[in-house]
Amino acid sequence: MFLLSWRYVDFVWAVSVMKRLDGVDRIRPYFWGRYSLTVWLMGGVGAFVLVGTVAMVMYFNYLGRVEEMVALESLGKANALFLDQSNLPQSSHMAGQLGRVMGAEVEFLEEKGLADGKARREGERIRVGYGLASGKEVWFSREVRELGPWAVWKRVDARIALGVFWVMGLVFGVWLGRKVTVPMGRLAAVLPRIGGEGELEGLPDKGPLEIRRLSEVLRETHESLRNERERRRNAERLAILGRMATSLAHEVRNPVSAIRLHGQLLERVCGESEKESVGMIVEEAGRIEGLVNQWMRYAKPGGIKSERVVVRDLLDDVVRGLGAQARHSGVNFRMVVEAEDEVVMGDGERLRQVFWNVLLNAVQSVAVGGEVVVKILQGRVDIEDEGKGFSEEALVRFGEAFHSEREGGMGLGLAVSKEIVEAHGGRMIGENRDGGGARVSVIWK
Repeated sequence: MFLLSWRYVDFVWAVSVMKRLDGVDRIRPYFWGRYSLTVWLMGGVGAFVLVGTVAMVMYFNYLGRVEEMVALESLGKANALFLDQSNLPQSSHMAGQLGRVMGAEVEFLEEKGLADGKARREGERIRVGYGLASGKEVWFSREVRELGPWAVWKRVDARIALGVFWVMGLVFGVWLGRKVTVPMGRLAAVLPRIGGEGELEGLPDKGPLEIRRLSEVLRETHESLRNERERRRNAERLAILGRMATSLAHEVRNPVSAIRLHGQLLERVCGESEKESVGMIVEEAGRIEGLVNQWMRYAKPGGIKSERVVVRDLLDDVVRGLGAQARHSGVNFRMVVEAEDEVVMGDGERLRQVFWNVLLNAVQSVAVGGEVVVKILQGRVDIEDEGKGFSEEALVRFGEAFHSEREGGMGLGLAVSKEIVEAHGGRMIGENRDGGGARVSVIWK
């Protein structure tokens, strides 16, 4: 009752404010958004409990009337039996005395066949009649007692039933409120972290279907925002790289070309003892020049030529080019050729860059005395090493630009290689070998 009264006062207040405003739409957001979800849930449960209480009061009042009729039937039956077994006169005087004892009105009537022993309500009275052995009928009647709403409290069973119902309503209201508001509170706590760094933890995985679906949508939105942010970062890095590559290309290429040219001239005239050092100068100058070219190609990729490339010859050339660095690192190359005549149509210079990058990574990951195996298979080339293999993150981000776990690495080698292979209509896969080490597969068929 208090809840309804409070709601009524609130409604009257809102209507009075509405009269001072322009239209219903201006009051609706305030009226409906004034209270928390918990209040609305508890209000709904309270209304249910109130309706249930009224229904139970009406039921127990009805039950009281039924019991009153049953009591009159039982009392009348006992007195009718008493009259049949006694020799008392069945007169109006006897009816008055019996009525005073019973607390009811008693009258004797000539038999009409209406006395069936069933109590019935006639207007404001309850009447029941019984046939007597004398051929008369005896009728008992009482006024109907009007039971007020508080009369139900006189019944012990009614008090117990209402008490249990109210406790159950309270428990159900609290349970329902927590069932909805607790997950909603967790969702509200997680919302500010959507699109941020790291995984989105704390989302409710249990509860109503709508809550779980909302958690899934928020998780998908978070991943989408993270991926978009990462793509934006890569785009910004590429833009920076493009500007760096353009500005550094002219500054680096000229001195590197001069160093390489003079090194090649020195190779022709120096003695045997100096040739290795001069060869290293030429090789490292070429490596710097190749790095600058790699920057330029990644920042401003050009078109792919189509020419006949013999895979065995291409890989032999790359292995020879990396021979000095492999020997310096104490790493051995081993070729396994199962498709001797394997040919691919593509850009030989770009494919050479792919295998150079992959083999160079393999050499740098293998310890002294290790081995790098190059397998030429039908439609693919597998490059395997005996290093520590890829980490879980490296496998997930394989071929992603600017991701490198090697100290000093820029994270462009595999990214450039993967783009070149995909431009040729192929694919490049990185995985860990069962026996240890890593495997990079270049597949074009």
